[in-house]
Amino acid sequence: MTGAPSLTGTGLSAETAEAARRIERWLLRSGVQIEEGAQRGAVAGWLDREGRPEFVYLEITGYYLTTMAWLASGAASSPGRAADADEHGRQALDWISRTLSERGVPPTRLYLSAGRSDWRNAGVFTFDLAMAARGVACFGGVARHGAREKLAADLCAVVESMCAGAAVLRSHDTVAGAPLPHRWSTRPGPHHLKAAAALLRMPDGALRTPLGRVCHRTCEHWEALLKEAWPCRELHPLLYGIEGLLIGAHPGEDEALEIVERLYARLMALQAVDGTLAETTGGGIVRSDVLAQALRIGLLLRGRGRLRGDHWAGRLEGLTRALLGLVRPDGGVLFSDGQDIANAWCAMFAHQALLLHSRSADQAPVRLNAVASELLV
Repeated sequence: MTGAPSLTGTGLSAETAEAARRIERWLLRSGVQIEEGAQRGAVAGWLDREGRPEFVYLEITGYYLTTMAWLASGAASSPGRAADADEHGRQALDWISRTLSERGVPPTRLYLSAGRSDWRNAGVFTFDLAMAARGVACFGGVARHGAREKLAADLCAVVESMCAGAAVLRSHDTVAGAPLPHRWSTRPGPHHLKAAAALLRMPDGALRTPLGRVCHRTCEHWEALLKEAWPCRELHPLLYGIEGLLIGAHPGEDEALEIVERLYARLMALQAVDGTLAETTGGGIVRSDVLAQALRIGLLLRGRGRLRGDHWAGRLEGLTRALLGLVRPDGGVLFSDGQDIANAWCAMFAHQALLLHSRSADQAPVRLNAVASELLV
């Protein structure tokens, strides 16, 4: 299928290409990946206003591995940057392997200074483990890293033990029985579509395991609910759900893409006249992760011949301009306007979205779209 017409003229494409290069450099050179000490190879959730990492995060290290696979697979701006991505990915893989063997699953947010507490550390989350397993599998497949299958299987085994006897993926296991606040991330939700789809793509035959059956039921359950009404108000997990449908869709599955397109159109009906999306269906702040998630889903759909016409081109251009406004000159990406910390997962989502946009004017962006679909961060 031929791609849809380009979104914009060369001016905005050049701007998004330059922003993507800045973000790429930040991801590889900013120190967001710990360079020395006990946590060498781990990836921080963000850098504070002085450029220092506050905590390392298993979920985000998983995203980083997928991002390094994305860069090494043709998205890097140069062969040198692709080689850097390979080295950074190996360090992240080594941290996960070392941590699991020495201490088991790390705290959700492992703070680098003593005396910091965080309610998230009262739980071990299936979503985080699934994103780590996906990152291990994605990077290990690209880099041909020999340890990836066992490491991915070990992470999947933890999820399987947490979900024994469950109909769908559980949100988390509590640590020492401590209660967690009632939030989207602490209960089952559409974001588990992305987790389940990722686990079903593992290279060890997960389809035939009890975990595989739980993941199939998870996908069926949340896809059915998404078709009827939004099961939560927050756009971030809703977009994770749509991403899960994209990850699970195989080439040529028109019916699956039609479902994604309908869900995406319904979500984009919330877009404001200035091109932004608020964080919830009822409003709130504008977040760069939400903008980037929405933009890359739209670009991937358009690259598969959907969302045709000037109407959708304008919608996606609005998202692009809003996202560019949150990219700093040094390539760090702000979580939202008015902040002065550089967020790691926002940078990874934004890099993928902006690079896809910059290539959308090419005559044949098919390969990059295919790689992004396989390596959706």
